[in-house]
Amino acid sequence: MTQIKEKTLALIGLGAAAHSIHLPAYKKTQYLRVVGGFDPAVKTDDASMFDFPIFDSADELIEKTTPDIVAIATPTQFHYELCKKALAYDCHVFCEKPFTTTIEEGKALIKLAEEKKCWIVVNNEFRFMNIYEAAKHKIGDTAFGNLVFVHASQTFYVDEKTEAGWRGSDPQRTCKEFGIHVLDLCRYFFDEEPITISATMPKPHNPQGPDYLNLIDLTFSQGRTAHITLDRLTRGRHRYLDLRLDGTHGSIETEFGGNIQLAAGIRGGDRKPYLDFDISLGGRAQLFQRERARKIASDPLDIFANATSKLLTRFIKALNENTTPACCAQDNIKTLALTLMAYESDKLGRPLPFAELWASP
Repeated sequence: MTQIKEKTLALIGLGAAAHSIHLPAYKKTQYLRVVGGFDPAVKTDDASMFDFPIFDSADELIEKTTPDIVAIATPTQFHYELCKKALAYDCHVFCEKPFTTTIEEGKALIKLAEEKKCWIVVNNEFRFMNIYEAAKHKIGDTAFGNLVFVHASQTFYVDEKTEAGWRGSDPQRTCKEFGIHVLDLCRYFFDEEPITISATMPKPHNPQGPDYLNLIDLTFSQGRTAHITLDRLTRGRHRYLDLRLDGTHGSIETEFGGNIQLAAGIRGGDRKPYLDFDISLGGRAQLFQRERARKIASDPLDIFANATSKLLTRFIKALNENTTPACCAQDNIKTLALTLMAYESDKLGRPLPFAELWASP
């Protein structure tokens, strides 16, 4: 068995993503030590807020700490230059999604990483949430059967807090910032590239503003499909992400978010009474066969940090074993391409081919 060696990590970007996801994830990750951080908005006088040194520039951070991995948790427009900088120092990169803003930038970073014999891993952490891992593992078994359809839905109530900073002014707000996770899950569940993508993104209140409504359809081989509705126009209740996977023998429903529920009633199909109690702090996945349901997974309250830690653990293991890490840029650029093509499909008003351009040879 390969001995796991500790890896050191330097963090660029000490804002909301760092505090809510990255730093808690690092604390949960074995064989990982944070050696320093940098953020232009954080001064060295603020170092007491962190349990690692704070530096005055990205170059100083990397030069003085010589990390194995540079993590980038900044707004997307800075990812390209920061990834280039980290690779120039022969560091591996753990980058927030999307890892670049264009396909050309993505290809340039992949080429540089391969020349440097380094890896870029993109934090599409939804694949590593317990509920989605459990759903993936059920595909193909006797209880679920073969996957034929995925339905994904979000209703998200935006306000001044959610749209603060760069987010509320970005015309590619919803699909680039969140839809990229759902598109990546579709690739994960179907285990192939979609044949076509079709997207409509109406903007009824502000034609130049953010894409607060995304209606996206994907077609896969053998007539299989996925439909995604991301609704941030809603003034109704908040549902971060609900998924339904329909198989030939059963269905899986996932709910994202805390749930402490005592439910009683009469089932709609067999008209039998039921009583159900469930605690799932971060989310749950249930396998349905008609009216009968069985919980197959749940997530802890720190669902994002927990999933990010699982991905980082896989990254460290791959570095130690010299194998290809999950969510590497070579694969993740396809998720980026799918996201960008959703906007192109909306602009052109027609479906666009995808697999013929991006399927692996």
